[in-house]
Amino acid sequence: MGSRRKTGGEDVRLPDLTRRSVISAATAAPVLANAGGEAAAADDLIVRCASFVAIDIKVGRLVRRWGDLESEAFALPGWFDLSKEEQLAHPKGREMADIDRMLSSLFDQRWKLLADLPVVAANDPTGVAAKIAVAARAVDPEDHEEAHNLIAGAARDLANMRCPDCHRPLVLEGWIDWSIRTGRE
Repeated sequence: MGSRRKTGGEDVRLPDLTRRSVISAATAAPVLANAGGEAAAADDLIVRCASFVAIDIKVGRLVRRWGDLESEAFALPGWFDLSKEEQLAHPKGREMADIDRMLSSLFDQRWKLLADLPVVAANDPTGVAAKIAVAARAVDPEDHEEAHNLIAGAARDLANMRCPDCHRPLVLEGWIDWSIRTGRE
């Protein structure tokens, strides 16, 4: 459920942040990239970071699906005796090959975004938090658990900070905190 707040005498439901909204933000990249100005540069950074997170989540899901298919295929009698062509003729083999093709493209997209992000300046706390969230996703907890936890903790801390004077959130994108926890199960 979304929260409610009074606006002009009416209750207004604020939208929930969902995976779909993060992916939608990622698809807005071409539009925002052509907007121009400093605000557009900040939006472009957020869109690039959101795109990286969305791609990373999709990669994780596809990798897990591929692993499930591989386990199911290995359990089939005679799977290892089949030729490569025979394995590809099987529905599990075809789906695994399709996932391999999708992953290749997604890995390229993710690598390009990650390579470009260090040179894009963050102009506000939201941009900094978005870049830190990307770093947290880029550092695999299985390879570098301490570094991942440190970076993810910094992104969470920054995403939850409030202005000492007005107590408004410093980070205006709710997906940043959410993205650190999503897709790592």
